[in-house]
Amino acid sequence: MHLGLSESARVTTAEESRYRIEYPNSRPRTARIIAFDEQSFELLKALNSDSRPRTHFLRYVASRPVSDALQMINLDATLIDVDGNEVGLTDEIGEADVIVMVTSIEAARLAEAAEIIGIASFVRSKTTTGLVLNAAGVKGEKLTEALHHMRPYAAMLVVSTGLEYLDEMLAALRA
Repeated sequence: MHLGLSESARVTTAEESRYRIEYPNSRPRTARIIAFDEQSFELLKALNSDSRPRTHFLRYVASRPVSDALQMINLDATLIDVDGNEVGLTDEIGEADVIVMVTSIEAARLAEAAEIIGIASFVRSKTTTGLVLNAAGVKGEKLTEALHHMRPYAAMLVVSTGLEYLDEMLAALRA
């Protein structure tokens, strides 16, 4: 044992390196990035590239019933991908490791979208992150309201003025 070394310094010594595992710790992850409004979706389209084949960028359109037999329970939703194709929320998140909900403060159905996507993700044990785009730097009641609607459904909630945070987060997640 080396006296005076911090735990971080100690585990990086040559003596401790023999305990390292010499293979990657994770496989690439699949991500579903879901915008709640057209403004956020247009920004997401700029991140859509061939370098992220396991990431789908989508826009929330409307909630829908889980099945014809359960018309009163809306736990599914219609989404649109970047090519304009309609897809189902449950189909998309079933294949995903990470779900990121992206909204502007002005999104019309922010509460509905957060609840539907959050609950659908929770029952499938999917990790959710919320990103509130606040390009105008709005403070006070509008920002508080947006955060209030997202908070129950996001394991991590971030307020950002642009998409640079999301781009870096996707890279860190290997998505």
